[in-house]
Formats: sequence, C-alpha cells, structure tokens
Amino acid sequence: MILNEGEDNMFVDLDKLLIAEGNYYILDRYSSRSVLSFSSKGEPLHKFGNVGNGPGEYMFPQDMDIDSTGVYVLDTNTRKVIRYSHDGTYSAEHKIPFNADAFKRLSNGNFLFNLSPDGVNTSALVITDSLMQPIKYFSAYAKEYLGGCATNNVLRSVTDGILYYRSPADTILHLSNNGEIIGNYVLDFKDKAIPEIAKTDFVTFRSSGAGDRKDYLRLVDSPIPVANNIWIGQLEDNGSQYSMIFNTTTNDCGTSKFSKESSVFDFIEPLTATANGAVVSLMVEELAEMCSDYAALPDSIRAAMEGGNRILMIRQL
Repeated sequence: MILNEGEDNMFVDLDKLLIAEGNYYILDRYSSRSVLSFSSKGEPLHKFGNVGNGPGEYMFPQDMDIDSTGVYVLDTNTRKVIRYSHDGTYSAEHKIPFNADAFKRLSNGNFLFNLSPDGVNTSALVITDSLMQPIKYFSAYAKEYLGGCATNNVLRSVTDGILYYRSPADTILHLSNNGEIIGNYVLDFKDKAIPEIAKTDFVTFRSSGAGDRKDYLRLVDSPIPVANNIWIGQLEDNGSQYSMIFNTTTNDCGTSKFSKESSVFDFIEPLTATANGAVVSLMVEELAEMCSDYAALPDSIRAAMEGGNRILMIRQL
C-alpha cells in the first residue's frame, strides 16, 4: 500500500502504527511531531492537532490510542491527554498528575498509563478514571529502575487484552481490556540473556563500555501476536536486527536476519497486525534496493518509492 502523503499530511519517522475502522494512524513523535491518518488505499485523511501550547495542541506527542469515542494523544511535555474526533476535530483535554510515556483507553472508559521511570517511583502502571484521577497504582519497577530503551509499543492492544512490555525487560505482562493482570510471558535467552545492569539502566550500560558486549539478545519492541499462539517480534543481536517468529506454547522459534539476500517480502520491520492476522511493516526505497528481489516489485510500487513515498507491506503469515 502506497502512503500518498499530502502537503499537509506528511511525516518523517513512523514510530507507531495503529489500525482502526479500516484506516491507518501514524505517530511521529519527534521529527515531525505529528499524528496522521490514511485510508485503506493509502490516501491522506486527517491530521490531529499541531505543535504548540494551546488547547488541542501538543509539544511532544509521545503516544496515541484510538477507539470508537475518538483519537487520543498523550503529550509528555504538558502532561495532558488530548481527544480528537475521528475527522481530526479537537474535542477535549485533561491534565495528568504524573509523568507517563505510554497509555491505553480501557474498555470501561478508564485509562491505563505507564509511568516514566526515574529511579524513585516504584509503580510502573496506574489506572485513572476518565478525568485522569488515579484509581490504582500497581506492577512495581525493579529497584532504582531508570530504563533507557525506546519502546514504541509499551502498551499494545491484542485480541484478548493488552500487552505491557518495555525493552530490555524479560517479562511481558498480559492485562485484560480493563487493566487487570491476567498473566505474563517470560523471555529466556539463556546464555545470551541481557546483563542485569542493562535491565535497570540501559543508558549507563551502553555508555560505560559494557554495551560493547556482543553476547546478549533483546527484543527491540513489544512483540505482535498474530494467530494460534504465533507471535512476531524484532530482535537485536550483536548490533544486527532480526525478525523473529515464535510460538508461545511450544517455545519454537525462528529468525530471519536482514541482508542483501533478503526478500522485499520478508518481515523486515514488523509494526502491527490486521484483525485477520496479516503483518504490516514499513518499506522505504533505501531498504528495498538492498534486497535481492527489488525488481520483483510492481513498477508502480518502485516508482512510488523512487518518488519519495513509503510503502506499507501487508503480508498474511
């Protein structure tokens, strides 16, 4: 699918992609600082808000969520959640009494936030009412946890609830659509497990020289459940990134490293999945030209990329 960006509907980086009611919603946190929507045919639809300090405006749109009531954007700079209608019209906003960098609107109208780690706050998650007043703090961070890894989908909606994951943790928390903990998944990379210091302060780990170690694995982003206990994720190993497909029941796992032998039809950078389990990833000209079968793409797709367009590759597993 060609993303036909218009003059008023452009982005630089695709940090998060959500699909709602057949449309595609894109969040670019820092480069263009924008929230945009495209139709199922890739045509530009709406832009949600603008950069600024006024009502309906944001400085850093850190996260977004969408449901039948509207499009919600979390601004970490002004500590507020803004609601827009699906056509981009500003509706309302509410301040939040804490620092958070990810959120979800729950099925009962409350909100679930992931609190920004600072080495002091022990709770990782908080549920608020619709006016952002805290109801319950829960799920403790490790002692002196500072984080340091950027995770685009800290809270990911799935068929049976919500997944909570911050890289490079080794546990994925499974919550209901109302924010109740119903289970967890533990990642075990055995002798290639990431060092404990990296789990609490990844920035110091990297800057101290310890980050030059090449003998550990980590999930880059929250994995994507597809179907029948099959999940897809992106794995970092020795500075390289792999697409990883694994079965949460049998623990079977397979990986594919991006190289000049890769196909443009591989899962190079999985972003999300459609309701029927098709995996959506982003393709740009620089990556496509490095693939062995770039010429196999239709002329219209290659022409679009050569003209500066990005492509969403939608593949059934």
